[in-house]
Amino acid sequence: MATTVHVEIDRELLSRLRVRHPGKTDRELIERLATIEHGMAALRASQRRNALSEDEAMEQAVRASA
Repeated sequence: MATTVHVEIDRELLSRLRVRHPGKTDRELIERLATIEHGMAALRASQRRNALSEDEAMEQAVRASA
């Protein structure tokens, strides 16, 4: 199992996330956002590295996630 750490996050921001994603734990919300950020960074890097348009990069990302 992964090692965990404690983080501080703005209470109001977390509250707004809970409203947008009911039923998710705080941990699930934060881990999901971290995963999305890493995915977007990989998408941008791939787009730059391969000289792809945004549409081409998105199409490849969708295919890779299927």
